[in-house]
Amino acid sequence: MTTGPLPQFPLLPQQDSPIEDAWVALDLETTGLSPDNDAIIEVGAVKFQGREEIDTYTTLVNPYRSLDSFVRRYTGISQEDVDSAPPFSEVAPRLAAFIGSAPVVGHNIGFDLDFLRSAGLPLTNPRTDTWDMAFVLLPTHRDYSLHNLAATLGIEHPRPHRAMPDASVTRSVFLELFDLASGMDVFALAEMERLASRSSWVLEYLLRRLHMHRLSEGVSTASGAGVTGIDTRALRGRLHGKRSLRPHRGVQGVDPDEAAAILGADGPLSRAVDGFEERPQQIEMTRAVAEAIGDGKRLMVEAGTGVGKSLAYLVPAALYALKNNVRVVVSTNTINLQEQLLSKDIPDLVKALDEVDGVTSEDLETTLLKGRANYLCLQRWGHVRSGESLSEEDARTLAKALTWLGSTSTGDRSELNLGGRGAFASWDRLSAQGAADCQGVGGVCFLRAARERAAAAHIVVVNHALLIADLAAGRALIPDYDVLIVDEAHHLEEVATKQLGFELSQASIDEQLQLLGGDRGLVGAAVTALRGSLTAQTRRETIEEVAAKIAGGLPGVRDSIASMFATLTRVVDVQTADGREVRVTAATRAQPGWSELEVRWEDANALMGELERDLLALDAALDGLEDAEVEYYEALVSETKNAIQQQMELRANLAEFIPKPDPDGIYWVSTHRRTGDLSLNSAPIHVGEQLDKLLFSQKESVVLTGATLSAGGTFDHMRERTGFADHDELLLGSPFDYPNAALLYVPADMPEPGSWAYQGAVEHAIVDAAAAAEGRTMALFTSHAALQETARAVRGSLRSHDVEVLAQGVDGPPHRLVEAFLANPKSVLLGTASFWEGVDLAGDALSVLIVARLPFAVPTEPVFEARSELFDDPFGEYGVPQAIIRTRQGFGRLIRTSGDRGVAIFLDRRVVSRRYGKGFLDSLPPATRRQGRLRDLSDHVRDWLRPESQRPGTSAVSDV
Repeated sequence: MTTGPLPQFPLLPQQDSPIEDAWVALDLETTGLSPDNDAIIEVGAVKFQGREEIDTYTTLVNPYRSLDSFVRRYTGISQEDVDSAPPFSEVAPRLAAFIGSAPVVGHNIGFDLDFLRSAGLPLTNPRTDTWDMAFVLLPTHRDYSLHNLAATLGIEHPRPHRAMPDASVTRSVFLELFDLASGMDVFALAEMERLASRSSWVLEYLLRRLHMHRLSEGVSTASGAGVTGIDTRALRGRLHGKRSLRPHRGVQGVDPDEAAAILGADGPLSRAVDGFEERPQQIEMTRAVAEAIGDGKRLMVEAGTGVGKSLAYLVPAALYALKNNVRVVVSTNTINLQEQLLSKDIPDLVKALDEVDGVTSEDLETTLLKGRANYLCLQRWGHVRSGESLSEEDARTLAKALTWLGSTSTGDRSELNLGGRGAFASWDRLSAQGAADCQGVGGVCFLRAARERAAAAHIVVVNHALLIADLAAGRALIPDYDVLIVDEAHHLEEVATKQLGFELSQASIDEQLQLLGGDRGLVGAAVTALRGSLTAQTRRETIEEVAAKIAGGLPGVRDSIASMFATLTRVVDVQTADGREVRVTAATRAQPGWSELEVRWEDANALMGELERDLLALDAALDGLEDAEVEYYEALVSETKNAIQQQMELRANLAEFIPKPDPDGIYWVSTHRRTGDLSLNSAPIHVGEQLDKLLFSQKESVVLTGATLSAGGTFDHMRERTGFADHDELLLGSPFDYPNAALLYVPADMPEPGSWAYQGAVEHAIVDAAAAAEGRTMALFTSHAALQETARAVRGSLRSHDVEVLAQGVDGPPHRLVEAFLANPKSVLLGTASFWEGVDLAGDALSVLIVARLPFAVPTEPVFEARSELFDDPFGEYGVPQAIIRTRQGFGRLIRTSGDRGVAIFLDRRVVSRRYGKGFLDSLPPATRRQGRLRDLSDHVRDWLRPESQRPGTSAVSDV
């Protein structure tokens, strides 16, 4: 990328700013989201020039149909309002005359234009979109809704979801975002305009006009950006690194007394952190961790909610790392815990270390290290941007990255909001995941910089996926370390199972092949790049010949893959399977149809082998052209090597799945619930041996910790599943006063889950409990189908109590539901898998937790079924311990701080009616436990949640 002397643009005749034109901001309200099946019910339009509003047009529209309750509630438009309004056939000519030839702007303008087109008013005016503008110009903003943007930009939005107010706010948002665009570096602006011109991106008109206007004003050469719009010199300055750690000679252990003193009532942490309280369990844990690290031992420790386990292991880890100038790796499963460690716990620890003799806190270096796919690769960015044509998604994401590159010092995608409109798929083409042997651009490589920061850090935080991927890569991803602390360790087996197996879908294979052919594919990019090089003409003919061969062979490969998957569909009937997953066993492979599948695999494998050889020939033809001035040569070579590696892995995985299964592998076929895409899946039967051999045995000291590692008071299940042997154990309870904080209530007359009456009883219980608590309720399910059925049944009843229902998969994704739940306490949240843990709703936000059903795994789930076969008593030895740990995680959502008070309701009476139920109850914290009648549930909830002075005596109940 150019960073030297900048070209001088000729001074053009003065061009008016784009906003000097007359624009029309447009918004519609509709009966739904489908232009083909739904109708317009309101139109709002604002004509403006510069910052002056010229005229407005608004009208309701008669859709000649009933408005559903959601639309009436969402918009505030009544049936009477639209029944008396004109039809769109009368509105269309007035709206067309109002807009005229003016460019139009809207928030998600494509939605509005599609509805107008479907209603008989196709507009061909220039258009732009404030959503796209915000997506690019505010790359790290977390919410691009019109209402949120208005709040962020200081714009009043008095009546959201009404056409005229929304159109007016869209105009104001457009003007604010236009000001941001006008202040951009002219080279970055030129690059965005170029990206838009090579695609069908909706911002092309605006960017072209703005770019021409800026050029007519003259261009300053003070910018450090090159013609691509990226200032690599400034980026290098932000990626400053430090020297790698050099361990001291000899190893000093950690004095458990010294570590414990930091966490004491009068210790450094109590003086550094407001409200810090001494917790005996925390001190006991930090002593145990200090001994394990100092003595080179293994430790498994469970610390209940409120112990403060993060600081309990961070204190000895930091002391050990500083004394020996070595690194300690801390692995977590969730982003939430990573953020807690880096934004709260470690900064608190640093404050405390200032008061520890012989320790200099400012020397403590910490960092977060992620996998390749999380970092932007500038070589791949340049390779994609150089394509002769771009998809709208790629143009939008490239432009967003360009804006972001002006400020980021990490290149980490977590800084970006990639939600919506295909940005995640485009990011995959830009990330360092496929950047083999990348040397960076202009001295800038975000992945290398992240690894250099890790090499210089005393505490490196990673996630379990990277931890396991590092094993598969021969420990080449994480700098050397001898001490490992695994938090949220109950997820280690699950992550290892996924990382050490594979998943192949026909759609993903097609996408991989698509990235090779066509104008935007690898072979097209290779031919284009060679045409632009005067010194590489001797190779041009060879590369064009190989590229033509690859392009010509791709249809045959696609057809052979499709034939193989079609045959597999006939052999393994996934459509009729429970859960759309079918395990492939020896019996499956003995079916007559499997022989036909192997024939189809042989055909596909032969064609893929030929494709692999052609890619190797392309790689050889590109070799040695470093000085031939081939545009983005390094990226082109890297993409070619990555394509070869992908083909080799694809062939190997297909060969393993079909003709040559691993005796210790689990294989199954699944279909995507929404798209119906077929996938081939593989997992190891047992990851414990590999974890012990490749990970635990390679380290001096390993600590596994978490809040829910035990089942039935022992670590047997966790030890067996992870292969973590020869270790010390410590099981610490919570410091919370559970008998006074939590009530565990089991309705004794609750029908069992297999009963016809069970679902109705669940619905009745949720309505009663949520109404009694005035919302503040979360119900946990094990099935999406049961959750959705419950949501439909209880929504109306709870609305009469002014309680809103927020259902996962119905009312939005998990993070949105949590935000809505916290914003409106009078809500009941219905969730499945992702809500059983990792959701922190402390204080009054959550007062009632309902467990609809004990979380036993589906017996026919392939991995569970295969692993169950290893036990004499699969249910008791494997199924029950797994469900107990999951139940403990769910129960842990209720009491998060010492001041919390709440009710946990178990609607699965097997906890009291079955012998194994005792194991569940004994594994839960010592809450007050009662059985009673279902009809008395609301009274118990109401009484428990009342202030202490107002609580009545207990009604007729028995202890659980």
